[in-house]
Amino acid sequence: MTWQSIQNSTRTCTECQRLEGKVFAPFNENWPDIPQPLPKAILFISEAPPRDGGFWTIQPSIKKQDDLREKLLALLKLSSVGADRGLVSFRDSGYFLVQSFPRPLKISIGGVKTEDLKMLLKHQAETHLREQVAFFSPSAVLALGRPASVAVSLLFPNSSFARSFEKDDLSAVQGKLFPPESGQPLLSATYLPSGNGRFRRRFWEEHIPVFVRQAHARA
Repeated sequence: MTWQSIQNSTRTCTECQRLEGKVFAPFNENWPDIPQPLPKAILFISEAPPRDGGFWTIQPSIKKQDDLREKLLALLKLSSVGADRGLVSFRDSGYFLVQSFPRPLKISIGGVKTEDLKMLLKHQAETHLREQVAFFSPSAVLALGRPASVAVSLLFPNSSFARSFEKDDLSAVQGKLFPPESGQPLLSATYLPSGNGRFRRRFWEEHIPVFVRQAHARA
């Protein structure tokens, strides 16, 4: 299976299309053109792309650039200026990002219970995310926010990360490092830097660099 075929299957998924207008909203223009990741890249998993395309879409220079991209690249000491907004450097430096939900959300999931998030994310994680992760076998995975932590738990159900999250939700995994086990990569979580996560800056601003250092040390 090629990277392009994985992206095409996500775009044309009939189960996801069935939920458009209920759970999902369409992109304003085209789907983001997500480049092929490098093998064993360090993976960040966020929540969902905004309707303008988000992280992998280069917004017009007169418009506000993607907030998550601007914050994340700065913490990785990568520049987000230039024609590609730092995306080439991000990928070529051995980093990658995918979303828990591959499509924009029509509904707010900020207050959704964890059990309901599991139901919403089951197909996304076990089909689309799993295919992407299997393609390049990331060396480490950081969940950005609670929905992403649910997704990581579904991707690695037998991990100590999943067991800890099951006991006490995001508070049990954020800022903690779960070493590789049984073929699974280094796992961790923190708050999503964008959106309401701006109020948790002191957490993700500390956790992300620590996670990256540990991931590089284990490479």
